[in-house]
Amino acid sequence: MKRILIIFIILNSCTETKVDDIRYHEIMFTASSIELIQLNIKEIKGKNYVKELVDSIGRTKQLEFYNTNGHLDYPGSGYYGSPIIKYHYEPKSIIETAYISDIDLANDFMFSEVPNQIVYDLNNSGEIENTTFRYKVEFNLDKEQIDKIIENFKLYRNLIPETGMESYTMDSVFGYQFASGKLKGFNPKRNK
Repeated sequence: MKRILIIFIILNSCTETKVDDIRYHEIMFTASSIELIQLNIKEIKGKNYVKELVDSIGRTKQLEFYNTNGHLDYPGSGYYGSPIIKYHYEPKSIIETAYISDIDLANDFMFSEVPNQIVYDLNNSGEIENTTFRYKVEFNLDKEQIDKIIENFKLYRNLIPETGMESYTMDSVFGYQFASGKLKGFNPKRNK
């Protein structure tokens, strides 16, 4: 039993990257978006700000958006609006997930066609090669509601080329525009 506990502790410490640094950045909420005012501020009282958690190897692990009252708040017009964005890193991908609380995913497709997760696939040069948009859909619905969701999915998929949203790939990692850690200081871009 003692060996199993030791192995569990070792595996857990190897797979979870610790947060080593907390950084604050001043932002401004507008009617339709959010703007970065200044990176790495010392004083947050009375300001809109982003709290950035950076891991021990210099990568952004989490972003939390706060209003002047110190309460979590929604950035932007809903394009990727969530008060918390968490990052998971794979060898050749970055997974960006939106949350409304520490554990509750944001953006339900029934109410918004906004993805709750974007996966950025990187090539060998560290450039964004492809993006995958994932959506949260609640399935405790009746048949009529499910049929309506399916209809909306089809309509949305057909509109994508016309609107330009999600046309092929994102040009950069969305939340990194409000972070200083990023991917060890680097925001991957799409090779155009």
